[in-house]
Amino acid sequence: MGGQLEPFLALSAILTGFREVQLSGTEVAQQHLDVLREALPAAIVDDLFTAFKRLPAGDGREKAVAATILGDPKLGPVAKNIILLWYTGMWNQMPEIWRRAHGASVRDVTHLPSGAAYRAGLQWAVAGAHPPGASHQGFASWALEPRGRA
Repeated sequence: MGGQLEPFLALSAILTGFREVQLSGTEVAQQHLDVLREALPAAIVDDLFTAFKRLPAGDGREKAVAATILGDPKLGPVAKNIILLWYTGMWNQMPEIWRRAHGASVRDVTHLPSGAAYRAGLQWAVAGAHPPGASHQGFASWALEPRGRA
């Protein structure tokens, strides 16, 4: 299991459109990887990273991820959950049909791993907003448009 953080960040960068350094800077990368490991059978996590490591490096890697991982019936739903985890800070239970086919863990339930995961959700950066209830923005800040939007 050790040594998966680097490929997890590299794969996550392709899946989310954020650079690895940005994802690392959220300070929840290890937590997200731990959620993935807890929620899925170990063999699935290993298959995901093995498939990713086999892809060609360079400019074509994004297309290869789309074809090989996102397009795969076993790995695609996992990759989609990784995207949701990064953007929303929540792990979403794998679809029931996927769980029946590939195994289920008692930790594979829709949940918020931590307040930090919520605050670090990429959705806030994309929206140019702050996570409601989690940052000190001042009275009536909800009435102001997010920065960078016109």
